[in-house]
Amino acid sequence: MHNNPSPVPACDFCGRQGAIAFYDTTEFFVPTKAYDWASGNRFYACPTCRTLVDALDRNGLATYAELGPHGIHGIQVITAFRDHHTPGATTFTPGTHPEHHR
Repeated sequence: MHNNPSPVPACDFCGRQGAIAFYDTTEFFVPTKAYDWASGNRFYACPTCRTLVDALDRNGLATYAELGPHGIHGIQVITAFRDHHTPGATTFTPGTHPEHHR
């Protein structure tokens, strides 16, 4: 039997490949017109987004991640993340997926 490893996670903020860390979160919901979007219990971050999160640069993060100011892809998610995450990122080896053995 051959198990294929999970793909490497993308950054949950900007969507780019190459996440290197995650932040534990308490699951939260952001209402949209069609449904309530659920966050899950981890947010993955690429090197740039991690730097912006750790610097508490909400506007810089929204700009870099090309998130609009309205709707699910915007400041609402970043603000909810800020209010529901555990400070301090957990790093992992680039090119791996920390969920693989979870």
